[in-house]
Amino acid sequence: MNKRTITERDLRFLHTFCAAAEAGGFAAAEGRLHMTKATISRQIKEVEENLGVTLCSRGPQGFELTEAGKTALKYAKEALDALDRIVPQLDAMRGVISGKLRIGITDNLLGNPSAKISQALTRLKKEAPEVEFSLYTLTTHELVESLRTRRLDIIIKGIHPGQEIKSFNYTKLFGEKHFICYSPQDNCEVSEMSLVFREKHPFVEDAIANYGFKVGPVVSGMESVATLISTGLFAGILPEQYSAMLSSVFPLEQIPDTPEYNVNHFAVTNADYPLTPASEAFVKLLIEEHQGVE
Repeated sequence: MNKRTITERDLRFLHTFCAAAEAGGFAAAEGRLHMTKATISRQIKEVEENLGVTLCSRGPQGFELTEAGKTALKYAKEALDALDRIVPQLDAMRGVISGKLRIGITDNLLGNPSAKISQALTRLKKEAPEVEFSLYTLTTHELVESLRTRRLDIIIKGIHPGQEIKSFNYTKLFGEKHFICYSPQDNCEVSEMSLVFREKHPFVEDAIANYGFKVGPVVSGMESVATLISTGLFAGILPEQYSAMLSSVFPLEQIPDTPEYNVNHFAVTNADYPLTPASEAFVKLLIEEHQGVE
């Protein structure tokens, strides 16, 4: 029986396989890899032939990992990650910070004067020019899953009490105020407004339970909340800086005698894996830039 070995060529093609698996198919991975579907398929097929297993099924029902593919994905990601760490770790030994840094954030943070993410990125570029960072704006669920599966190194997001995940580390950075808003227009009465509903949102649940609001249309994302508020027919909960920006577009006010909600934003990392030198440097800069910020 021939002993199967992993070649340098296999490692390159395993990277292709991991990207296709994370993207959910060949077509979705084309842009990420800058390859055609035919090239992606050919590379994965070659790895399958060398390993002697089928890694994924392709057909009318779409892309799906086999059990062997799930196992290969787990260990391939660990191996590729270890290889990616070699040069940055050696660079760190001689005082140079290098490597890739993948950062994820939630939407609409730029207008918050307490958020100093831009300042931290500016310092990172100046103080560690060898670091190649990328920045992604994702939903809360996407951020958590990307950090859990190591597609991101650091995420910055608001965390409500009780939402902490045991396998994550949290570093508090800044706070954010939220208000129950409406758009005063001729065709509406505040007392008759229902509240735009976002599932599993603590502020929305509190407003409905304790302030007499009825459940309004179900939405996802702040842009959808703001759009419904702009009709003058619904109330909704928005961050202070986002509502201030929108007030120049349409009339927008806080509903009198309603609470002010606060949520803290954290830099979050995966505690199951050691931080890279680039991640450590960026967390340190975030802490320094947010000192004294509430």
